[in-house]
Parts: sequence; C-alpha cells; structure tokens
Amino acid sequence: MNSEIIESHFISNGSIFPANEISSFVISEPTIYEVVRVIDGVPLFFDDHLTRLQASAESLNVDLQEVLPAISEAIYKLIEANKNPDKNIKLIVYNLDKATPDYIMSFIHSRYPSEEQYASGVHTILVHEERQNPNAKIINNTLREKVNASLKEHNAYEALLVNNRGEITEGSRSNLFFVVDGKVYTAPAQDVLIGITRKYILRACTNLGLEVVEQPIPFSMLEYAEGAFITGTSPKVLPITSIDEIQLNSAKNSIAASILKEYDAILKQYITAHK
Repeated sequence: MNSEIIESHFISNGSIFPANEISSFVISEPTIYEVVRVIDGVPLFFDDHLTRLQASAESLNVDLQEVLPAISEAIYKLIEANKNPDKNIKLIVYNLDKATPDYIMSFIHSRYPSEEQYASGVHTILVHEERQNPNAKIINNTLREKVNASLKEHNAYEALLVNNRGEITEGSRSNLFFVVDGKVYTAPAQDVLIGITRKYILRACTNLGLEVVEQPIPFSMLEYAEGAFITGTSPKVLPITSIDEIQLNSAKNSIAASILKEYDAILKQYITAHK
C-alpha cells in the first residue's frame, strides 16, 4: 500500500495519520479489500461495497459486524481530511484472526480512461488464469504481478481471464460483457468477482429493456460478438477494441453506448441522493 497512497492523510482503525507515516504499518496477509470511487464527496455505492466486504470475510470464516460501523464513519472522515478529492479510496481489512480485525484506508493513485479511450475502445489480452475464490475480493499479489507483466509486455489496458475450461470469465480488475444479436452476455455470478458496477450495469440493462444472459463465455463467442466492454469502479463502461489479435467495433456499438449513458444517469441519481 505504501506505493499506492496519495493525498495528505490516511486512516487506520478510525484515527487519522499523515501520509508519510504509512510505512510504520505492517499489513499481514490474508487481507480483504475494496476500492471505492469518490465523486463530489460521495463514496459511490458504499453500502454495496460493505456488503461485499462482509461476504469476502465470511468466505474466510470471519465476521466483520463489529468493525463495519466504524468503517462507515471513517470513510467520510478520510474524505473530509483530504478535502474531497475525486479519486479512489482503497480499504484493506487485515489481522483477520482477531476478534475485531484491523483496517486501513487511503486515497490511492487512480487511473481513469481518457475521452479517447471511451471513444475508440481499448486493447485487451487473454491470460490463462482464474481466481481460487472468485466471489471474495482477496489480495493476490502473485496473480497481480503476472497480469501486470503481461499488460506491460503487450501494451494492453486490461487482461481477460480464461479458466481451465477455456471460458472467458472476467477482467483482472473488471467484469466483462459481450453484445451478441442484441443481447448482453456475461459470465455467471458464481464464476466471477461480482463487481459493484456490474450490479448497476445489470440494472441499466433492465431499465433499457435489454435481455441479459448469464452463461459461461466460450472462446468461440469472440468470432461473432458485435461488441464487448469491461466495467468497474474506475472504467465505468469501457468498450474493447481488440482482444489479442481479434478486432471488435465495440466503440460504435449502440447497445454498449446506451448502457454507458444509462449507467451515468444512475451515478448522477446516486450522488444527488447522498450529498
């Protein structure tokens, strides 16, 4: 976390510390975490993040009920202490064997797609890896290092994970959707880390009257997909222009464009309701 932290202060167990003191904190594994985007002083979909954090803890036989109220208060304290930056916050819960686990949160370097990337789409690659526990948001440094090396080697924006059955499941930091014959396809919930953005993309599809099919995504779908996009806290809805050597015209796909527009409307409604 030392290399990720930005802004002037971070919070540990409810107390505010100067950013330069982060190195004195030792975060032991296993750890669970969430990354929350802040816009206009509002931590987006924060209740959903806390629900997923608890689910991650339960998958490791840990109960966070004692610490969740403190985390809820602390995030607003952190935003205020750093003067409301529109960036991402990383929340890490560790010492999971304690009756009341420890937590630490800070603003981190936040990479958002450019207007050009939204307009043209991004290059992605396939990586034959899968999460051991896809429904739990657990820090996996080994997977992260392998993916980062592949992204750098191929100058790609995101890596799409392929499981041992040859199915494309999700991005390393995102969920994945395909558009085929006017329908929206995505991998089943049990096979992926269920992104908070994914939940609201599904709601956007419902609002638009689009049919969503949750099924395993075979490699062969790349041959006839009309478009594809990734979703997540930072990218929102980002079209894919290529997967390895396969070209897609996702940036011009009207269904993907309508989903992004509807998701932005949901974001605005949420921010207005929580200011």
